[in-house]
Parts: sequence; structure tokens; C-alpha cells
Amino acid sequence: MNQPKLIQTYLPDGTLEGVRIIEISDSQVKAFVIPRLHLGNVKSRSELSQASLYFLVSAEESLCYIGETENFLHRMRDHDQKKQFWDVAVAIISTTNNLGKTDVRYLESLAVERAQSGSMKTENKTVPVKNNIHEFNLHILQKIIDDTGLILTSLGYDILTRAEQTEDTWYCTAKKTNAKAQFRGDKFVILEGSVIDKSYAPSWAQKSLAEREEIFTKYGRDLGDVVELTENVAMKSPNHAGGFATGHNVNAWVTWKDKNGRTMDEAMRKG
Repeated sequence: MNQPKLIQTYLPDGTLEGVRIIEISDSQVKAFVIPRLHLGNVKSRSELSQASLYFLVSAEESLCYIGETENFLHRMRDHDQKKQFWDVAVAIISTTNNLGKTDVRYLESLAVERAQSGSMKTENKTVPVKNNIHEFNLHILQKIIDDTGLILTSLGYDILTRAEQTEDTWYCTAKKTNAKAQFRGDKFVILEGSVIDKSYAPSWAQKSLAEREEIFTKYGRDLGDVVELTENVAMKSPNHAGGFATGHNVNAWVTWKDKNGRTMDEAMRKG
């Protein structure tokens, strides 16, 4: 059973648009959430000169990069020059400065591995090999990853989705469409391998066809009358996903069904 947690946010400059510092009750880590335009505002923070796990995020492109470093501020100077896509950096550091190089390398591997099931795409092409960690420290590092995932989800970044959050799969079948989806954070994600019928209703197409065609081009394999998704695609809501999958305006409560054939209405409202 999940335990209650307190997430506290400190705003050094008093605005949500600036740097944010986040801590969780009963946790060894804190997060610095740093908009790219405000990197200069944290150069005097000594905590950011220690070893850290970090994430470069573009919420608009639903894209992230996961890395580790012995000195976050030094690494950001390089990324600010060489990586163009990101607009926010999230640095995860120890509140007691007890994370070493081997620890953050192990955390990077855990994070990239878990990110494979998140709805945001990652720039990391492979999962780093896990380095050797003393078994006494494994549960500590796993707790850090869990806390990091909670912080990222609270920010709206579905990067480190926990397995138990993605247990329930929803299915949409209509004409030649055979789609699968899951709730992940605040997104409803249509899963890789889903098959989408290309046909659509003219009334639906007026508002949504351009977005559908763009997704097909970026993340689809054309199979004639249908397109198979080659990556997970995050949608704003089950209704949004249902319209994409069927090419019609839909009521998600009856369009999506669980593995037992119950509609969302039956499983979530009445179940």
C-alpha cells in the first residue's frame, strides 16, 4: 500500500517560471528544476557541483535525455552549447552529499531502463550497463529512483513510470483498428504495436486529421489500409486517444475496454 508523502517546493525568486527546488518527506534527495534561460541563476549553488542524476526535458516535443555527472554545473555548460532540444533541466542530488560516481552511474542505468516504458521519448539510444554496486546500497538507489519518478510525474514529465502504474491496459477495436493504451501519469498513452485504421469521419477530420497524419509520419509504419505505431504515443485524454484510434468523435467511457471486455464506464465508474 502506498504511504502518504509530502512534496515541498521552494521558489528562490518567488515565481513558478524560475528555478524550483523540490524535496519529498522521508527522502534522501532533492531536485533542482532549472529552466534553460535561468541556468545562470544557479551557478553559485554549491550543491550542484556534486554528483547527480539529471534529465534534460522538452515538454513540447515529449522528449528527454538522461545523464549522470560528477559536477552538474560543468556538464550543463557543455549541454547548453551542444544539445538544442531541451528547455528544462532537472538535477537530482543527495541531501547529504553521499552519492558518488558509481552511484549516479547505476542510477542512470536504472533511469534509462525504466524510461523505456514511459510515454516520453528519450534521446538515450541504449541502456547503460549496470556497474557493480554493494548489495547494501541497492535498496537505497532503488528508493532514489522511485522518489525521482514521483518528482518528475508531479512536474508533468512521464519519464520513470512505475510498473504498478501501468498494470491496466485498455483496448479499442473498431473496423481495422486494434489499439492498446495505458494511463501513465497525467497522460493516456497509445502503445507501440497498436494498429490504426486510416479511415475517418469528415466531421472529425476538420479538427484532428493533421495531427493524426503527423503522428503517422513520425511514429508509424504504413501497412496499406492501416498504420502500425512503432513507438508509444502520449495523448491528452482517453477521448483524444479514442478519436485518433477510430477517426471519429467518440465517448471514451464506452470506446475503451479492459481485458475482461468491460468499458471504462463499467470498470471505473460502476466497478
